[in-house]
Amino acid sequence: MGKYSRLSYSLLLATLLAACGDDSVSEAKLISDGDSKLSSEKAESSSSVKSQNKSSSSGKVDGSSSSTDSADVDIEGLDVIYVLVDGTVSGSVALESFDKSAQVKMVLLDSSENFKRTGSSYAGDIAKDGSYEIKKIDLQQPYVLFTAEGKFENVVDGKAESTQLWTLADASSGELFNLNLLTSLESERTLNLLVNAKMLYDEAKQRAVQDVWNVFHVDADGFDEVERIKVFEAGETATALLGASVLLQAGADGDFQKFFKSLVGDIAKNGVWDDSVTRLAVADWALGTDLEDGYASIRKTLGKKMDKVPGFEMYLRNFYLAELGFPACDEDAVGKVFFVRNKGSVYYAARYDDLSHSKERFVCNEKFSWASIPDSLKDFMGEVPLAKDGDVRQGAFSGDFFVYDGTSKTWRKATAIEKDKYFVLNSKATEFVDIQDVYEGIKDDERVIFVLRHAERGDDTSKSGTLTSNGKKQSEDVGKRLTKFKEDFVLGGSEFLRAHQTVESIAKGRGQQSDVRDTIPQLNDDWYVKDADAVEKAKNECGGGWEVTSKYAYTGAYSTGADAAYYDLAERSVELIEDVLLKKYPTEKFVLLSSHDKLMVPLVAYCSNFNIELKKYESNGKWINYLAGVAIIIDKSGNRRYVAVRGLTSGFAN
Repeated sequence: MGKYSRLSYSLLLATLLAACGDDSVSEAKLISDGDSKLSSEKAESSSSVKSQNKSSSSGKVDGSSSSTDSADVDIEGLDVIYVLVDGTVSGSVALESFDKSAQVKMVLLDSSENFKRTGSSYAGDIAKDGSYEIKKIDLQQPYVLFTAEGKFENVVDGKAESTQLWTLADASSGELFNLNLLTSLESERTLNLLVNAKMLYDEAKQRAVQDVWNVFHVDADGFDEVERIKVFEAGETATALLGASVLLQAGADGDFQKFFKSLVGDIAKNGVWDDSVTRLAVADWALGTDLEDGYASIRKTLGKKMDKVPGFEMYLRNFYLAELGFPACDEDAVGKVFFVRNKGSVYYAARYDDLSHSKERFVCNEKFSWASIPDSLKDFMGEVPLAKDGDVRQGAFSGDFFVYDGTSKTWRKATAIEKDKYFVLNSKATEFVDIQDVYEGIKDDERVIFVLRHAERGDDTSKSGTLTSNGKKQSEDVGKRLTKFKEDFVLGGSEFLRAHQTVESIAKGRGQQSDVRDTIPQLNDDWYVKDADAVEKAKNECGGGWEVTSKYAYTGAYSTGADAAYYDLAERSVELIEDVLLKKYPTEKFVLLSSHDKLMVPLVAYCSNFNIELKKYESNGKWINYLAGVAIIIDKSGNRRYVAVRGLTSGFAN
């Protein structure tokens, strides 16, 4: 581009004039920005410029033959004449395809009229590789706007995007002017500062450059001017430009022109990307893509466009680290755990163990960079509560259960018994709850298995013994209260007739048409019995079947040693729950089963952590009532809680 002499606050550029006896200018020589000294002759000549009237001149500059008009602009009382040197500019447009008639247009701006576009413009054809050249330029002022239109392939989604790029330039500052996404952002911001803040051009340009790089959280100290570089060149500035361009393409969300136009206007106003929603979405994209190793795919795409892809990834990471509030990862922070606290982010977590939005957690590693914590380690990081030997804890991330070993001060994986103990303790069952309340409180993502003692029976205690007429009425009355949900109950009972009559009558009471009933031998009253002969012996010692059953349930009596009458309470209860009931009914929403008192007493004792006392072996000890039992409630994760339920007014027998 032809260079011009100019006068600014920091440096005087003067035209060396040779007086020929009149006020006309016969010859001019450019004094470049690099000259630090003026000869006394030049100083005298520059002082003579003050008296020059507006005129035109022509002549040879640096041996070239060029005829041009020149205009002197009054800056603080000095008339400065802009003189064209060679009249050519060139550059590259950071787009990949153009129409056959595509051109770069250069429009002269009138600095005295708020940098409005004038009628003077020039154009040059754009080659297939995006390069252009504009020749035979004759400018009266140095400020120009370059514009070009074309398409590019979005490296994020592979779609072809159309857009316009532009560059605001001081034509006296060089001959190379590239157009890219950042020059467009910078140009609009510069114009706003020139027009509204009334800054000098150099000051406005410097401020705009800083504002634009700040949008991407880039320290641009020492960077080249963006319009001097190509996005696919080597060098730090080009790498940062490439990173910023990828982020901008990620923010488009299917309509780049609309997105980019909005962003340009946003930054032009105050130098800040005020659209926090889109900004956060881009940060989430950058983080998510990094977590999925998606930068490799972008690098592969870029590799088709350039010989060697620079390390653009660091600029994407810097962006999401800053936007999502990651703290510094330095020597003092090694081992520190972080999770995103910005509520608008898809990676937000209110607490370390809050999984309602995201399971992603991060740790500052020994390389002083933030790394995603593997799922296998997440359960043991963050703020782990103090534990004592034998404490059971569910890992918030894996869902697995662990037991604390106080000796080694480590967590090990829990056994089935230890895991169920966790459920028992967290159920906090301390009293019988009305079965209707429990039934109606079942959530959409929960299911329930009710296991109840049968209703009132007759004197026949054999397998063929039946309910009394009152027992059938008791059951029907319970069924009438279990009608909130449309789903039918899946019905089942032990091998005893009265158990089947109980669930049949409940179904009849609620108006249920289906009467298909499962027979489950494990619900017979001898489930906890290990040795029947040993049980008979224990009955004689303890005073009866109710007494020995309850003493076993609450004290562990008769369940140890080679001649044990009963199985271990916890092991046998978990076996019934997990290996029998949950395996038989893995998905059913509502299940209603009937069993017997000698099974229900140990099961209630276990599921309530012995808080509900059915200690018939004690003086005035209580026994379980008809239609009382346990509700096993399972959530969507497979975790469960236990509730002691009653179908009658009391869970205790008279």
